Amino acid sequence: DVERCPPQQNWTEGQEGALNCSARGAPEPRVSCSKDGNSLVPGAPRPAERAHAGTYLCRASNALGTAERNVTVWVQRESGGPG
Repeated sequence: DVERCPPQQNWTEGQEGALNCSARGAPEPRVSCSKDGNSLVPGAPRPAERAHAGTYLCRASNALGTAERNVTVWVQRESGGPG
């Protein structure tokens, strides 16, 4: 669902950023995201750093199976330049 987990997300360096990725289903799926072996809790705000930029693998899992999506996070400089 592109609305619940957009494949591209833009953050601004120094401002709060949160990886927006959720899923719905029955039973309720558990969503986890990681990049380079480092986990990032979806929806948890954190100060955006350039190191957060990149492609995250997000997985939604429940007893019926698993769905995956790659999510690319872009972190721009506060001045609006590319990150």
